[in-house]
Amino acid sequence: MISLIQNELTKIFKKKSIYITLLITLIFIIVINIIYVNSNSHYGYDPAQDVEFYESQIAMLQEDNSQSAQESISIYQSEIDSAKLIQKYGNTATWQANIIYNYIRPLFQEKSQYIQAENEQEAQKVQKQIEELVAKLDAGDWHYFAKQELREIEASLQEQKQLKENAVDTNTIASIDDQIFDLELQKQVVNWRLEKDIPYGYSYWNTCLTNYQDAQREIRDYEKSSNKDNYTAKQGYYSSLEKAAISQYDIENKVESGNSSNARGVLLHGCSQFELFIIIMIIMVTGTIVSEEFNKGTIKLLLIKPYKRSTILASKWITSLIMLFIIIISVLLMQFVVGGMVQGFDTFDTPAVVYDHTTNQIGEMNIVAYLGMQILGKLPIYVLLMTLAFAFSTIFANSALAITITLLGYMGAPFVNALAQAYNLDWIKFFVTPNWDLTQYFFGGLPEFQGLTPIFSIGIIIIYMLIMLIPTFVIFQKKNIKNI
Repeated sequence: MISLIQNELTKIFKKKSIYITLLITLIFIIVINIIYVNSNSHYGYDPAQDVEFYESQIAMLQEDNSQSAQESISIYQSEIDSAKLIQKYGNTATWQANIIYNYIRPLFQEKSQYIQAENEQEAQKVQKQIEELVAKLDAGDWHYFAKQELREIEASLQEQKQLKENAVDTNTIASIDDQIFDLELQKQVVNWRLEKDIPYGYSYWNTCLTNYQDAQREIRDYEKSSNKDNYTAKQGYYSSLEKAAISQYDIENKVESGNSSNARGVLLHGCSQFELFIIIMIIMVTGTIVSEEFNKGTIKLLLIKPYKRSTILASKWITSLIMLFIIIISVLLMQFVVGGMVQGFDTFDTPAVVYDHTTNQIGEMNIVAYLGMQILGKLPIYVLLMTLAFAFSTIFANSALAITITLLGYMGAPFVNALAQAYNLDWIKFFVTPNWDLTQYFFGGLPEFQGLTPIFSIGIIIIYMLIMLIPTFVIFQKKNIKNI
């Protein structure tokens, strides 16, 4: 058996197609990492575009003396003033741009209204406020605005709590509780911003702050709803719990464990990110491993060796399995090297962070251990598709048919699952595609379809494997090769 496997591996590694596909995969990995590194470092756009646009709008209204036209001009002028001020500090992704949009832009609008009303005194007062805020921007004092935001939130909180004390209507109290919850959430975010030194803008941690707020609101909505039995809503609730926990972890530890676009993030999601390439390579191997022997006539030379037909076929299937692991490891190693070179190897210093729904706690894992789990969870997908290609290659001795049918099966699986969800087709759980991704069960996660369990899915996977392998071995055992 070992000598047969060694012989099969030698034949595979002599094929140019496997190296060409690996090269294409490598090029894709390089492109993906370059795209991510560029997208991470180029937020925002040049506000000169806004200036040009609003100036063109004003030019179109210059000869219109109607009140609505003049009001529009006033608004456009305030937008121009805001954009020009943003331009002073860079682009729309700077923390200053965020402050200008939220604090100074309304003042520009107010000033324009006073100018239009020919109220020079009030316009000067507003201008003075603008100058004071601009001075804070020039000094780089974003903390001033965060502290101001915190004061406003605390004032609103006190007001809402006072209203609650005086309220008697149940609906009114519920509405006030919602307001208090949201204000407390905003207060937490601003406190984190000050404590962890997170300036306004579009950094990863700003995204975490936003994600945390959104997730907490979604969690509260679900927990207050009367629709807890809805499975889709429950899946969303689980997703929100995970998003909130990982966002909080990253904010408090100032790490980027949830960043899926850096080198580490792409590697951790490598089995999904590069799944298509892994599957194409393995079905190219298994879709030809038997059929080529028939097409070239070398099957006769193989069968005259002192091995049973079942042993010969088993050696080919085992070889395919070995090649699957070689392909997966090769792809992940390419991402590690390319990702590290393009985006920095320091991103791999952060461990894999997971949220366990059974304990409602965050846990850390070694990156290699996490990847091992992901490979094991995804393995049924790869092995089932590999076996499907292997079966068609053996039964029909047609490489093109084996590769095409397997690819169509893989590409059609998401559509089958989506159709089943849309029409509540409960019988779909007996089909292999909702069951073959075991990562859906990791860390107490909810499966794609209600009613699925790990044991049930493993049972379905084994049944489908046997359905493909048993006829394949039986047919190969009885196959007539005299006329080949």
